[in-house]
Amino acid sequence: MLSSLGSNRVFSRGDVASSSGRGMAALPPVKVVAVKAHRHQGGRGGANVVVRARDEATTKQFVGSSQALIDTDTTADDSWFFNESGQRGWVDAMELNTMSPEMPELLVEMGIKYDPQRLKDALADSWPQVYGRALSVSTRLGGFITAIASDMALGRVEINSRQRAVELRNLLSGLGPSFVKIGQALSARPDLLPLDYLEVLSGLQDRLPSFPNEIAFALIEEELGRPVKEMFSEISAKPVAAASLGQVYKGRLHTGEWVAIKVQRPNIGDSIAVDMLLLRRLMKIVDTSVSPALKITQTLVPLVDEFAGRLFAELDYIAEGKNCEKFSQLYSDVARVRTPGIFWPYSSRRVLTMEWIEGIKLTNKAEMDAAGLSVVDFVNVGIECTLRQLLDHGYFHADPHPGNLLATQSGDLVYLDFGCMSNAPQYARYAIIEHVVHLVNRDYDAMCRDYYTLEFMDRSVDTTPIAPALAAFFDDVLDQSVSQLNFKAIVDGLGDVLFRFPFRVPAYYALILRSLTVLEGLALTADPNYKLLARAYPYMASRLLTDPAPELRASFEELIIKDGAFRWSRLENLVRESSKSQFFDPTQMWQLADWLLSPGADRVRGLVVAEIARMVDATAAADVRANVQLRLGEPAADSLVPVQPAEEQARTRAALLMGTVAARVQNVPGVSGLKGSGPFGLATPGDVTDFVAQMRGAALDVWPRLEPLMRAPGAQRLVAELNSQLARRFAARSIKFVFGAQQQVAGLVGARVGGGAAPPPAAAVAAPVVVVVPTVMPPQQTGGGAMTRN
Repeated sequence: MLSSLGSNRVFSRGDVASSSGRGMAALPPVKVVAVKAHRHQGGRGGANVVVRARDEATTKQFVGSSQALIDTDTTADDSWFFNESGQRGWVDAMELNTMSPEMPELLVEMGIKYDPQRLKDALADSWPQVYGRALSVSTRLGGFITAIASDMALGRVEINSRQRAVELRNLLSGLGPSFVKIGQALSARPDLLPLDYLEVLSGLQDRLPSFPNEIAFALIEEELGRPVKEMFSEISAKPVAAASLGQVYKGRLHTGEWVAIKVQRPNIGDSIAVDMLLLRRLMKIVDTSVSPALKITQTLVPLVDEFAGRLFAELDYIAEGKNCEKFSQLYSDVARVRTPGIFWPYSSRRVLTMEWIEGIKLTNKAEMDAAGLSVVDFVNVGIECTLRQLLDHGYFHADPHPGNLLATQSGDLVYLDFGCMSNAPQYARYAIIEHVVHLVNRDYDAMCRDYYTLEFMDRSVDTTPIAPALAAFFDDVLDQSVSQLNFKAIVDGLGDVLFRFPFRVPAYYALILRSLTVLEGLALTADPNYKLLARAYPYMASRLLTDPAPELRASFEELIIKDGAFRWSRLENLVRESSKSQFFDPTQMWQLADWLLSPGADRVRGLVVAEIARMVDATAAADVRANVQLRLGEPAADSLVPVQPAEEQARTRAALLMGTVAARVQNVPGVSGLKGSGPFGLATPGDVTDFVAQMRGAALDVWPRLEPLMRAPGAQRLVAELNSQLARRFAARSIKFVFGAQQQVAGLVGARVGGGAAPPPAAAVAAPVVVVVPTVMPPQQTGGGAMTRN
């Protein structure tokens, strides 16, 4: 992948000639002199490009003028050629012959569906190259394996861990592009390597020196079937980016559009094919001989096959262009996210021509500051977009490293390089959100069950010892709020658990961890206090509130209910956090209401009704208590209307809720609260039923969409249960009021007989109280939808 494609300064006037004829940067003394189909003796090698070097001190180069080619009397510095490494690099770059006539077709085949047996058969006749490469790889790996074996024998594995990790990184870098990418993949596998190795390998870079323009231009002509000058009016004198699989030029079409021209490195497919064949053989030996001796349960051959399929897919630039367009189609509604357009007439399997977008790499703090752009702001956009990718469609950009993300002056975040994409299966998307809920609840047993769902381990594995290990790490971490958690710290801590137990992390999940860790790392360079989860949680919360999937409804229940009690604070937090997400649509809350009235939500509905009844009761009791206190004094109020446990909290929640409702339903009867017709405003059963009916009518006036929901059986049961619970609560209040009144009267009589104080004013004597507790019948609906009661 091209890590430097997004550089802001990519195309200066000194890099390419302008229309006025300014010269380009000096090149070695070579020129493109011939492009033709050529078949080597013996029938090996397909239609291949042949390029001849020339020793002249002049070269023909593209310029932005009416001339397609001009001669430049520039004597180039050719000292680069007169050393061993320079000559070897030149020879390697010029060698365009494939090992097998069917190799181009085979590489396409492997990118679509990797078949290790098919690859083995295709390379059967190329044993000199295969065994030569095997000798080179085994010689280099042998020393490292010997060092590891020595550490194990001497008990110095942990002591030398960091040193060995650095040695492995250097070793993989020297073995070429395939092994560099293997190292990068391993850096996201906490189930395979300890933390030291993960951190060191994450620094692997796949940048390689560029190959000569003559090779690149010849390959473009071979792939697209036309001379370069017929397709591009201008092209940069040197690549603006070079990586392990290819390099990029900036060019201009004759129609005026500026484009990025991505050209694949010659013969890279052959090299990868051989390396994947050898790697699979090596891992097969490890699985059959080494792993059993070390009691390692993770088989490595399937991991190699998965990685090989992904790597071969990156070699198909047609597939990459389609990936880009699919990404754009799925996430075009994400604000401030942009992708380059593809110019298909100038693209093929090994050449990809894309829209050129000017931008600044997020790691270039100086230029970001100069442009007045905030790294954190763009990372926030990237995190929300990444969550949409992971949890909405499951199709996500699996390599969002700094070179693949650009910030534009207009405020857009540009995604580049779509060679490495991945899919999170549907079951995993829901399981990830469920896992977050279980983490917030500190339900470690449930987290262990999530690992079965996520396919982290076989269901035959006993997770009993894993839950305490999770608790040992997360109990300390979760003492902070979710918004204060550092994502990398969580990944590192979880990685230690994954490494110690028989986990096998799916490839898509490892890529997810790497994507989010990279984004948080970018933000931390600008803000050391940045917390990724603080930005991610609002989107998670909005999904829990608005997604009708049964899996997420179950997670919603788990989050807001504990030990049979409704956790109002959790619901408030969900609503508050959801409102911070750009994707939160309040109208989707109707889906939550629809679910609440469904048969599957009986448990939650019962707790919601109990909570509403508690709030209405607390509010009404406070009104009655205030009336009694005004007329009889505070002691009488405490006796007649005693304060119940948690009543104050319920009244506070009711005030907040009623304030929100009142903002929408002003001057609608019944919304201001329950005003009873009994003594001191005490509610009667009839008042309760009238109040519920008035609330229903007020809600329908403001939200007509409630009408069909209110006809659902669940709605009928909700109203009936609310009537019943309120009647029971007010009946209990009435009984306590009567007993309290009797005690007050007895106290007054005793005081009078004993010659105490004078009797209270006549106005303070309560009228007789008759308490009637009828059987509350379910409300019925007339044809017009009005509520009636028996």
